[in-house]
Amino acid sequence: MYNLFLTGKIGIGKSTLLKRALKELNVSLGGYTTERVFEGYFRKYIIKSLYDNNTTYTILKVDSRDNSKEHFIDSFEKGALSILDKSLKERNLIVLDELGSAENDMSLFTDKVFKLLDSKKIVFGVLKENDCDFLNAIMAREDVIVITITEDNRDYIIEDIINILKSWQKQLEVWSLIINLT
Repeated sequence: MYNLFLTGKIGIGKSTLLKRALKELNVSLGGYTTERVFEGYFRKYIIKSLYDNNTTYTILKVDSRDNSKEHFIDSFEKGALSILDKSLKERNLIVLDELGSAENDMSLFTDKVFKLLDSKKIVFGVLKENDCDFLNAIMAREDVIVITITEDNRDYIIEDIINILKSWQKQLEVWSLIINLT
């Protein structure tokens, strides 16, 4: 199994490094990225499908006036699950940007994440630096590599990340070739 996650403090550049690494790969992408959108007093967080580069779902809306938050559970349990199901069937690399404690009690979503981690697909994602059962279970897996991004390493760690992903991609290509020959 091929599972790589980046973690580190908020704003350290985890998602930026993930996106930079994806540009260096020649592989079919699935999963999603998370983006922040500002609308007046509101800061919205959306997931954007890498399966079709078009579909988006709002997962959180924060009111800057009082910092109140509105979570959109259906965006995970329907929208994200749909993206991940299609990605598992038809893509070679599945992106999970990002996973955090908010998903801890969303069993449909977390079950799907563990199914992805158990698959023969490359899973590349970002883990928030939080302490919860869901994230701890991911980090405790023997088949998961977690790289902590810091101010000291964020400018040069990209080559290591790309090398890991490219080596896994080559291993999967060889494995696929062997299966097709038999």
